[in-house]
Amino acid sequence: MIDNQILASTQRQAQLEAAKAAFFNSGGQIIQARSFAFKPVFPTRSDKVDPDTILKRRRKSPTLAERKVLRKLAEAL
Repeated sequence: MIDNQILASTQRQAQLEAAKAAFFNSGGQIIQARSFAFKPVFPTRSDKVDPDTILKRRRKSPTLAERKVLRKLAEAL
């Protein structure tokens, strides 16, 4: 099977070389175009807020006044 692939590829290569020679003999020229600059389009951010995400967020730390009240409550116990 590998021999068949090698024979097919050599035949295809010969056909391409013949086509290339015919192109150049008829006055054809190669023009090199600019390269393509790929700029991926990133997905837009969703406006939907998942309720589970909100619950997992970090709690705000208590303010100074709240800490003083908690300290007084702790001392009262």
